Amino acid sequence: MANSDNKYSEWRRCLMWTGPSYKETKLTKSEIRQMFKESPAWMLRNIYDWDCSEPTNFWEVICDKAYEIAELPSKTRNQVRRSLRDCEITILTKEELVAKGGYDVYISAFKRYHDITVKPMTREVYEKCVLDDAYGEYWGVMEKESGKLIAYGKNFRRGDMVNYAVLKAIPEYMNKHYPYFGLIYTMNQHYLGELGCKYVTDGFRSITEHSNIQPFLEKNFLFRKAYCRFEMHYRSWFGIAVKLLYPFRNLFPVSSVKNVLKQEAVNRGDA
Repeated sequence: MANSDNKYSEWRRCLMWTGPSYKETKLTKSEIRQMFKESPAWMLRNIYDWDCSEPTNFWEVICDKAYEIAELPSKTRNQVRRSLRDCEITILTKEELVAKGGYDVYISAFKRYHDITVKPMTREVYEKCVLDDAYGEYWGVMEKESGKLIAYGKNFRRGDMVNYAVLKAIPEYMNKHYPYFGLIYTMNQHYLGELGCKYVTDGFRSITEHSNIQPFLEKNFLFRKAYCRFEMHYRSWFGIAVKLLYPFRNLFPVSSVKNVLKQEAVNRGDA
C-alpha cells in the first residue's frame, strides 16, 4: 500500500494524515475502502503531490529557508527589533505556561476571532489539556518590564518539519510590543537555523478563515504557499448528505455543517 505506515487519525469524524505533509501520497480506491472499514469516521481527507510546480486551489503555508533579519521587509525588521527589545522570548515547559497565566492569554485571544466553531475552554479544562499534552513544544513571550506573559506558541515536530499549531496573544499588547514578530522570528531562527529542520508550517489553507495569520506570515516572514492536491472522500451515506446539502451551503447557520460544505467547495474546485 502507498501509505503502509497508516499515519491517519480521526479528528471531528474525519480521517487525516498526521505525518509530515510531503510524505502523504494519493490513496487508491482499495486503500480508501479499507480505511473506512477500519474506522467509524465519516470523511477522509487526502492531500498529495505536495509543493507541486503549478498553482492549485489548496496549499500549505511554509517557510523552508533560514534567513537573517536583514532579509525581512524594513517595517518587519523594526517590529522584530522592538519585540526583542521589550520582551523575553523563550521555550517554556507546560507547567511554566500554566503557572505564568497561559489561560489568560488564551481567553483574551478569543476577542479577536469571528466565525469560530467551538467555544473557548474553561480554565480547568484548558490547564488539564496543557498538562496532559505529551507532544507540544511551548514558547512564551513575556513583557520584560512586568514579567507578564503576553503571548505564546505551541508547536509540534513531525519528523523533520515543525507545525506552528497555536499562536495566542493578548490583543492589547499586539501593537505595543509586537509579540508575534519576535516570537515567529525567534522560532524560525531556532527550528530552521539552529536545528536545520526541512521547513516550518502554519498549516494548510484555512477553511474557516477566522484568522489572518497566514497572510501575515507570507507578508512578513518569507513564508510561501506550497501548492498540493486536495481530495475529500465520504462514507456513502454521508456523501449523499453532502451532495444534497451542497446547493444550500451559504444558508446554513450551523458552523460545523457550513465548514464541511466549505471543504466540499474546495474539493470540487469551486473555492
